[in-house]
Order: sequence, then C-alpha cells, then structure tokens
Amino acid sequence: MNKGGCLCGGVTWELSAEPFYAFNCHCKMCRKAHGTAFGTYWFFKADRIRIAGGADLIRFYRSSDVLTRASCDVCGSVVPYAADDGETWVAPGGCHDDGRGSDFDIFVVDNAPWHDLTGHLPRHDAYPLETGLPSVPDKDPPLEPDGAARGSCLCGAVAYRVTAPFTEAHYCHCSRCRRARAAAYASNAFTSLDGVAFEKGADNLRSFKPPGARYFTQVFCKTCGSPMPRRDPERGVAIVPMGGLDDDPGVKPRDHIFTAYKAGWHEITGDLPRFEEGPG
Repeated sequence: MNKGGCLCGGVTWELSAEPFYAFNCHCKMCRKAHGTAFGTYWFFKADRIRIAGGADLIRFYRSSDVLTRASCDVCGSVVPYAADDGETWVAPGGCHDDGRGSDFDIFVVDNAPWHDLTGHLPRHDAYPLETGLPSVPDKDPPLEPDGAARGSCLCGAVAYRVTAPFTEAHYCHCSRCRRARAAAYASNAFTSLDGVAFEKGADNLRSFKPPGARYFTQVFCKTCGSPMPRRDPERGVAIVPMGGLDDDPGVKPRDHIFTAYKAGWHEITGDLPRFEEGPG
C-alpha cells in the first residue's frame, strides 16, 4: 500500500497497485499546474485508489476538453483526479517516496526554455500512441516578447510581471517543495523583494505556511491551484515558481539542492551540481 497526501495533510489517498503508466509531462498546462519544469503522473484504474481523507477540500478546475484537474483548497497541492475515460491520474510528488519511475518524457516540444532536458527516457511530442490518449493543445498562443518576464496561472485569473533581474535559480528536492508542487522537485527563481508586480488577480491568491516553517510558504491561485510568486521580507527576496513563466526568464537553475530528500522514484540526470542540503 502506497500512501500520499497534499502539503497541508488535509487530502490523503491510498494506492493498492503499481501504476500501469508513468510519465513526465512538459506541456505548458502541467508546468503551470505544478509551477515547475514538468509534472510526473502515475496512471491507475479507479478501483486502485481511495481518497482516505479530505474529499471535501478538493477543488476542481476544467483545464481542457478532456481533463478536469484537482487541487487542495487549503494548500494548493495537486491531488489525484479522474480523467474523462475513468482512469485516475496521481502526481507522486505528493509525499510518495518510492514507486515506479517514469517510462518516458512527453510533450517535450513544449519543454521550457530554462530547463535542459537530459536523461535516457524515450521522448515524445505528444502522448505515446500505445496510451490511446488524445493530444491536448495549449490553451493560449505564445506571448510576443516585450523585455520583461511575464507569468500567469493556468486559468488566467492571475498575471504578473518580473520587473527586476533574477539573481539565481535552483531545483529543490526538499520534502516540502515536492509535496507542495506534487512533483519531482520545485523550480524556483529569485529576484528582489519588489521585483514582482501583479497585473491582475492579486485578490485571487491564497497562501499556506506549514507549521514550523520559517521561510516556506505556498502561494497559489484559489481557482486553479497554480503556484504563484511570493514575497519573503525576512530574506528580502521574491520567489517565482518558474513553471508559471510565460517568457524566457534569461536564467536557468544552476544546481539541485536538498537532494538528501529526493524522491526514490526520480533519477537526477545531467551535469548540474548537486547538494544534499542548501546551495553550496
């Protein structure tokens, strides 16, 4: 029995089988939903997963003609949801430490410009034919560059602009980041405290700070659950989840940090430096 839960612990679930598919999805919608480079998904038959707690906390958002996504209304974490064909998708970043590794990278044609795709997994520009899943186009065309990095949530209710240069970026594997993003890791870029300006939807933001956390806070769109930028006055920085960016930020994550807490189902590939705790 493999168990999972969201960042706040309000929504929990149990899996009674191994997934029959597992993949990393690089499409724009998944990047926004998770706020990071890609979403990892396990596929199950509906009778192989049970929502053990917090069903009343789940918020749904119809992101396409074929998919209704789900997130926790308290903390914003992606939680399991059923596709229209009856199969259930589970994002194993929700505190699953062990389990099946991904079979392939999909929608790599949409890979973010700040993320270097590495590793040995087979790559596809859409769903592999053997899955029988239909392709889902991005909802919006690319923006024309205007000199500033812009970002938005999946539903479009929140939009922001990064008005100051990014100073650094990291891939973070700590357990809080993995659970908050329901992904293999978070992809975070840092700028000055006043370096992010919300152009619309600031009143659509919610936040959740885990008990005992000094710095960590998840800020998200209350409609679709997409992670959004947050300001940290104590450290004098703003933290931007890179998956929400609509433009090339001109900076790439420079390392993998807190790898001592890496998910057992994820393999770190590539040549970036790795640190078991914070940045070196």
